[in-house]
Amino acid sequence: MEKKILLTFDLEEFDLPFEFGCPISDQDQINVTNNGLKRLTGLLAKYNIPATFFTTAFYAEKNKELIKSLSLTHEIASHSNQHSGFKQTDLLDSKSKIEGITGKQVYGFRMPRFQKIDMAIIKAAGYRYDSSINPTFIPGRYNNIFTRRKMYRDISSNLIEIPVSVSPVIRFPLFWLSFKNISLPIYLHMCKMAIQKDFYLNLCFHPWEFDDLDSFNVPRYVKNISGKLYFERFEKMIERLLEIADFSTISDFLESLASSC
Repeated sequence: MEKKILLTFDLEEFDLPFEFGCPISDQDQINVTNNGLKRLTGLLAKYNIPATFFTTAFYAEKNKELIKSLSLTHEIASHSNQHSGFKQTDLLDSKSKIEGITGKQVYGFRMPRFQKIDMAIIKAAGYRYDSSINPTFIPGRYNNIFTRRKMYRDISSNLIEIPVSVSPVIRFPLFWLSFKNISLPIYLHMCKMAIQKDFYLNLCFHPWEFDDLDSFNVPRYVKNISGKLYFERFEKMIERLLEIADFSTISDFLESLASSC
């Protein structure tokens, strides 16, 4: 089986400061994400890397032309209507809004903040896959240490679940927070362990991480390495990962698996 790296981004309004009692206007939330996205898309274009962007409908409607342009080279999936607050109707509503903007079908869904959600509800809204599980333990957030670590098809809903990658055995998380807060060689080593074991790597980041976050009153572990330094670190990661596998959108990856069966 050919190894693949699934580079995914939660394309959302930067509402994270609210979690720490720091007010931020709707426009500033959009601006921070847009600033980071501009840097990110240039980097992806430089290395000709396709990615999957899980966007909120709120962000997409504020940036319709940008999202439409992004959909020409990347996969656009749903990240619900807004990053804060969720109703069951948001599943179908966000899907419809994003499809109206891109003119393309939305196949994937990811819940904001990896919140727990019934897979049958996601399937009923017309999605083919979900990537809402981080199969590890994050204090104060969730404990998914006993959930399935690798991609699987949920029997009851017939929905494909693609958990975010963690290291084998100890399940060390490989998402955005660990990338920012441990040494890059150690992070890359665990990524290589995961892809050797699973034949794919599902990584999750945010475009707003590419903007300068120093001015925001959020914990150091959140804004540690942002802006230009984050860009440089991310580019080094891409160069190292390209040595071991090609990048793919999630939908293209699933289609390749189906055609090989």
